Amino acid sequence: MFINAELSQLPTGDGRKAVRRIVNIAAALREQGVRTAPVVLLDISTGGFKAEVGDDVHEGSEVWLKLPGFEAKRSRVVWRRENLAGCEFESQMHERDLELIVRPEPRKVVRGIFRRN
Repeated sequence: MFINAELSQLPTGDGRKAVRRIVNIAAALREQGVRTAPVVLLDISTGGFKAEVGDDVHEGSEVWLKLPGFEAKRSRVVWRRENLAGCEFESQMHERDLELIVRPEPRKVVRGIFRRN
């Protein structure tokens, strides 16, 4: 499975608890006992994430973030503004897992296709 994502890193001096990685990843989010809804992850860190969400996500609610290839991660919606929500993970994400999420996929170099006869 391939996830097309863009990666940037915000400066560490912005007062955040952890370095945020700017991404553009399709993911799924669900509140406990509610069906899953698609979201777009905009940034992520070991402590939480920001996502474009639907109207059914409310400040203070418990949600689960599901990314392809990873277990669902329990989180809490800390703030909500228009179609954006900032969420904090219940337990910190391991740095290794974060790197797996945000690292660009290696490109396969095809050799030998354009040969001279």
